[in-house]
Amino acid sequence: MAAICLKCGRPVYAAEELLAGGSKWHKVCFKCELCSKRLDSVNVNAHDNALWCKQCYARKFGPKGYGFGIGAGSLSMDVGEHLGNYDCEMTNKPLGVNN
Repeated sequence: MAAICLKCGRPVYAAEELLAGGSKWHKVCFKCELCSKRLDSVNVNAHDNALWCKQCYARKFGPKGYGFGIGAGSLSMDVGEHLGNYDCEMTNKPLGVNN
């Protein structure tokens, strides 16, 4: 029985398989979840059954705030909504206002 690709849900056979995060993927499915860049064994990160390039993985799951690549003297209030992160402990919206 062939393994199932986590991206497309179809069987992955030995001639077309690539390994990452303990799972097998098709060569055409082996791309970044966010930017769709083709990946290889050097620039792949597997997280939550998805594949990420190193840059997108660092932006989505890496540390945020002062000292992490945003420049001296500034603090980012970005929680990553453009990357799919919507959970945050703080918000600047008034109470009672719905999205």
